[in-house]
Amino acid sequence: MNYQDTLDQLNITIGDSEDVTFTPEEKQRALTKAWNDSFVVKTVWDSTLTYSSSTYQYTKPTGMTTVKDIYISDSNNVTTDKPQKISKELWEIVDNKIQFNNYADSVIISGSTLYIKGTYKYTTSDTISDVNTQEYITALAGYNTLTALTFKKANLFLKNDTSMSELIALRRELKQEVLEYRAKKARDFESI
Repeated sequence: MNYQDTLDQLNITIGDSEDVTFTPEEKQRALTKAWNDSFVVKTVWDSTLTYSSSTYQYTKPTGMTTVKDIYISDSNNVTTDKPQKISKELWEIVDNKIQFNNYADSVIISGSTLYIKGTYKYTTSDTISDVNTQEYITALAGYNTLTALTFKKANLFLKNDTSMSELIALRRELKQEVLEYRAKKARDFESI
């Protein structure tokens, strides 16, 4: 599912394919805001780096926005490795580089493979295959449009068949749906 697909799904979700309630710009704003949400990420792994006691900085792997954890294995056999997680006290991110502190040499054997667990932040030019993320984006964008509608109604005094309390109740329901999808995404990260 790409950005245009999520826009199509948003139109179906909010029942506004004909741009009656929202302008295309308002929907794009709601959707872009959803894509920019910090939970619209995927977990990624990289095992291309090898630790050397003479090197304290390593370029963060491409395709990784955030480094979450680092694991090591001195057997360097990708098929049979059982990497061990190292303490976050041994490393930090400085200028998009993984930087090990002075004590890392006492824990990590030179020549060990570094297994780096991180996340990749989706952009609006990406295609998302994860169903939970797709549903999360659509639900969050729908919630964002209702927030915009509340502002519109309050600011423009729209007169229609919908009361403010109905809008607030619908917004509350959508917020709950967004929170449920967010919780599913958090569980996804923990299990990977």
